[in-house]
Amino acid sequence: MKIKYNKLVRDMIPDLIKKSGRQYAVRVLDDASYQDALVEKIIEEIRDFHESGNEEELADIYEALDCLVDHMDYEPMHIDYLRMKKKEARGSFKERYFLVEVEEPDEA
Repeated sequence: MKIKYNKLVRDMIPDLIKKSGRQYAVRVLDDASYQDALVEKIIEEIRDFHESGNEEELADIYEALDCLVDHMDYEPMHIDYLRMKKKEARGSFKERYFLVEVEEPDEA
């Protein structure tokens, strides 16, 4: 029985499948497809974390984000700088504020 996955997997997964005696098929993604697959992987892992609350799922999010930062040739320290800059200007999420509504002035 073949099971279709069609998703990005960690680098050692094909070897682990092979060592288990099973057959598999993989393809290496081009740059654009890899970027899309990383974003999809991040979304998948966020959903998994949302459902389970498992810190291993959180680690998977970090790994996929790290790969995306690397693939985009972004400097991790610069990403952290941008995060800190935004935190200084707008704060964090630690106060748990959930914005319900804002009354805007009527335009004349």
